[in-house]
Amino acid sequence: MISQELNDSLTRVGPGRDAGEVLRRYWQPAALLDELQGPRPVVPVRLLGEDLVLFRDTEGALGLIGRHCPHRGADMCFGRLEDNGLRCPFHGWHFNRAGQCVEQPGEPEGSRMHEQIQSTAYPVVENNGSIWAYMGPGEPPAFPALDCFRAPETHVFDFKGLWQCNWLQAMEVGIDPAHASFLHRFLQDEDPAEAYGKQFRDTAGDTEIPMPSCCVIFPAPRSQPRRCLMPQDHRSAASGRRPHPCAHHQSDLPRGDLHPDVARDDHHPVACADRR
Repeated sequence: MISQELNDSLTRVGPGRDAGEVLRRYWQPAALLDELQGPRPVVPVRLLGEDLVLFRDTEGALGLIGRHCPHRGADMCFGRLEDNGLRCPFHGWHFNRAGQCVEQPGEPEGSRMHEQIQSTAYPVVENNGSIWAYMGPGEPPAFPALDCFRAPETHVFDFKGLWQCNWLQAMEVGIDPAHASFLHRFLQDEDPAEAYGKQFRDTAGDTEIPMPSCCVIFPAPRSQPRRCLMPQDHRSAASGRRPHPCAHHQSDLPRGDLHPDVARDDHHPVACADRR
């Protein structure tokens, strides 16, 4: 489904456009909410090749603007948080969270030159411990209503880290179950009650088995085929053929419950072999 959406987006932006332009049409994770805790909520952010600065103004609202002042390129990460915006540390040019310059102390009184000065700015939203930015054209799309974004804060946690690899490699390894028993196997178990939220340190599914032990007991993912009859598709209906059996693969390990707002589809085929 995601691949189809990306293909559709590439079609909309036209030929000769790269994937970066497509990704700009999606909400991008910018920072953790924890990074803005403290007396000075200003952090540098680098997204899709752009250097930006994220800040919370005196009204409590978030702003994401260009990291370098459009005047002399001063680093706005060292700017002063005041008057519902960020003031450049070099000449005092003041920018609001929309990137608009609202004051130039060095200009004559009554000057309206600041009205022509605009820094890069992107809309941002907070959600369950993280901050997201939209860097594409036009109005931002609705924020995705995924389970992790709708679940209560007690059921989610956010983390970040630097991975020296292509993002597609990181996504690929995330759906690779065979590596967990080796890369994420520990020498001893921890108390799961004290390890909540840590990857591969909690218990497995709805069992009492700590994940390190589970990785040892099940060094490779096991599946058990289950046969069922799926409704005829349009080709079967046109040809008068019977519905074909599908092989549904389910893990032998117990699965934890999904958030109650999300319906589980136990009959969705993972693999299908036409044996007609």
